[in-house]
Amino acid sequence: MNIYQIKIDGKYFAGISEREIGKAAAGGWYDKGKAILDIVLVPDREKAKTIEGNINLKSYWERIYELIRYGDLKFEKIEIVKLSEEVEK
Repeated sequence: MNIYQIKIDGKYFAGISEREIGKAAAGGWYDKGKAILDIVLVPDREKAKTIEGNINLKSYWERIYELIRYGDLKFEKIEIVKLSEEVEK
């Protein structure tokens, strides 16, 4: 299984905060829009979120993308760092 960490402008992604910073655009008659939560960035690699597996990576990437699209995340560089890979036999 692949293991990843995400870096945004040199800081490590540590998780999703409870602070709601906005709503995604509504798409239908009864849709009120999805809550957009803020992300937590830390300078230390040891405190960073370790993401196991490609499906989990996709899930976290989608949350970050929502911040880019609907929130106010400004950045110069986003990196996905592959830490290791376990060989399945």
